[in-house]
Amino acid sequence: MNRSDRENDRSRRLCAVLGHELRNPLASAITSVSVVRAMMDDSDPRETHLRQAVEDLGRLSSLLSTYLEFGRGGTIASRRIELGEVIRAVASRKACTEVTSEADSIPVCGDPDLLGRALENMIENALQAGATKIQIRLSRREGAAVIEVADDGPGVPVELRQEIFEPFVSGRGSSGLGLAVARDAVDGQGGRIALLEPLRGQGATFQIILPLDERTDATSGEAALASGLVPSPMV
Repeated sequence: MNRSDRENDRSRRLCAVLGHELRNPLASAITSVSVVRAMMDDSDPRETHLRQAVEDLGRLSSLLSTYLEFGRGGTIASRRIELGEVIRAVASRKACTEVTSEADSIPVCGDPDLLGRALENMIENALQAGATKIQIRLSRREGAAVIEVADDGPGVPVELRQEIFEPFVSGRGSSGLGLAVARDAVDGQGGRIALLEPLRGQGATFQIILPLDERTDATSGEAALASGLVPSPMV
C-alpha cells in the first residue's frame, strides 16, 4: 500500500469513527429540538429559527450516515437530482457566493447532501484562505455536468498543488480534511475533481465533472470523463 492509499484509508476510517460517535447525540438533539418546535405556535417568531435548526440537523444526520457507510467501504445511495438546485441551496447558506448556470436543467445521479457538503467544504476553504468572493459556474459540456468554483483569494501555493486533495494537507494549519472529503464524495459518485491552472492575478479555481443522468440525456457523461474534458478557468 503506497502513501496515498494509506492516507485515503486513514481518512475513511476517521469519517467512520466520527459518524459512529456523533450519530446518537445528534439523533437526541434532533428529537429535542423537534419537540420544542411542536410546542410552539406558528406565529411565534422563534419557530422560524427552530425550523431551520431541525432542517440543518437533519442534513447533518444524513451526511453522517453517508460518511459512515462510505467509511465502511459501502456505496453511496444516489438518485436523480437537479444539480442547479443543490448548488443554489449551498449558495444561499454561504455569504459572498454567486451562482451562474448555462442551462435550465442539469440532471445528475448522486447524493444531494454529499455533493452539497463537498461544495461547502470548497467554499469554506476559500474563505479561510482569505477570499472575499466565490463564484460557482454550472454548465453542460459533452455529456457531462461541469461545476467550477472560483475565488479571489491568494490561490493554492505551488508546493501544495500536487497534493492538495490528500488528507491532512493544508497551508493554513487546519485539519486538511475538507478537500480530501470533497474528492472522496465526488469520486464515489462517478465524478472527478481537479484544481485548474490559475491565471495571473486570480485565486483558485476548482472543477468538478459529473456524468449527466443517462436516463434523461442521450449522451453518456462517462465519455466526457474519459476524454479528459478540462475547460479553461473562469475569468
